[in-house]
Amino acid sequence: MKKLWFSLCLLIVVAQTVAQDVVFNDYLTRESGKYRVTLRLPADGLFAGEEQQLELRVRDASRVDAVLGVAAVIRARIEAEITMPAMAAMPAINEQAHSESVPGDYGLHPTFAHGGDYFLSLRIVPLADEPFIVSFPLAVTDEAPSRKARIKPFELTLKTEPQKVKAGEAFVLRLQVWANRETRDAYGFPSGKRVREPVTAFDTAHERKLHLMIVSRDFNFFAHEHPAPQSDGSFVLRDFVFPCAGEFQLFADVTPQNAGSQILSVTVKVAGKAACIKAEDASDLRVALAERQTLVAKKTQPLKVMLWDADGKAMDDLQLYLGALGHLMMIYADGKTFVHAHPDEREAMNGKGRLMFLVRPPKAGNYFAWVEVQREGRVRRVRLSVAVE
Repeated sequence: MKKLWFSLCLLIVVAQTVAQDVVFNDYLTRESGKYRVTLRLPADGLFAGEEQQLELRVRDASRVDAVLGVAAVIRARIEAEITMPAMAAMPAINEQAHSESVPGDYGLHPTFAHGGDYFLSLRIVPLADEPFIVSFPLAVTDEAPSRKARIKPFELTLKTEPQKVKAGEAFVLRLQVWANRETRDAYGFPSGKRVREPVTAFDTAHERKLHLMIVSRDFNFFAHEHPAPQSDGSFVLRDFVFPCAGEFQLFADVTPQNAGSQILSVTVKVAGKAACIKAEDASDLRVALAERQTLVAKKTQPLKVMLWDADGKAMDDLQLYLGALGHLMMIYADGKTFVHAHPDEREAMNGKGRLMFLVRPPKAGNYFAWVEVQREGRVRRVRLSVAVE
C-alpha cells in the first residue's frame, strides 16, 4: 500500500512537472500564450565567481513555416532579473539581454556572488505586442578556485595546404568545428564521459554559416572572410594570401545548430621576412566615437559611432551588408579576446550619419576596433581605438 501511495505521489509530481516545463532537445522551455522561450545553460553547469553565459531562444508558435519551422521573435526587448529567494536582502542581478547572431536568440552574462538557488525572471516585450513574463530556477555551484579549467563545448582546428604557410604565397585554409559532447548511458542519464565529434550542421547568421576574422599580432592586418561550407561540415577558404610574416589569430564566428553563437579561435604562424604594414582606411569614410560616452566591462551597452564622407557630410546612404547596416569587430590588446557587434535594430537613427552598436566588452582596457559598412555596392573599413573602464 505504501509503495502504491509513493508511486501515485511520484506520478502526480511528474505530471505537474510535465505540465509546467516543456523539454525540447534537453533544454528547459516556458510557454506564455503563443510564445515559447527556451533557456540554454552551459554544458558543465553554472559556477559562482565566474562570468556565465545564458542563451535564450524566443519563438512564436502561432507562426510556422513549412521550411524554417516555428517563427523567430526578433527585435524583442528582454529585461532579466535574477534574485536569490533565500537571501531577500541580496541585490538582484539586472541585465538587458542582447541579440545573438541567430534571429530570435538572445544572450545574458551574469556573474553570481556565491552558490545557491536563484530565480531568473524575464520580462519580454515583442515588437508590436504586449509584454509577458516567464521565469526559470537556476542552480549555481559554489566557486571552486582549484577546479580544472572548464571544458569548452566547441573547439576549432585548422589545416593548411601546403602545411607550411609563407607570406606572399596563396594557400588553402580548412577549418573544422568540433563539439565536446557528454554521452548518456542506456537509461538516458549523463555518463560523465565526453566524446569529440565534428559539427556538421550550422545555423545561418548574417547571411553566412561562418564569419572568419584574420588579424595579425600587431593589428596592422585585418581581413573578414567567409570560407565555403563543405559536405563534411568543414569550411574551406581558397587562394588566401598573407601579405606579411608573423603570428596571426583567426576568429571564427559560427553558430552550431541550436547551440547559439560561438566565437572560436586558432593561431597560425606565417613564415617570411615581410613585416606587416598598417592597412589604410577607406579614403571616402571617416569614423569617430561619439563624445561623452564611457564603456564599462561586463555590461551590455550602446556604443555610438559617427560617420562622414570625404567631404565631411554625415553619411546617410549606407546599404545593408551581410544583413546589417554595419559590423563592429573589437579585439583586446592581448590579441585573444574578440567582440563582434551589430547596430541595435530598434534605434531609428541608425544609418543617418551614425550607428548605435550594442556591445559587451568582457574586460577593461584598450581594444582595437574595425567598423565595416557598405556604400554604393562597395564595403568600406576603418580602424579605431576603443577604451573600456
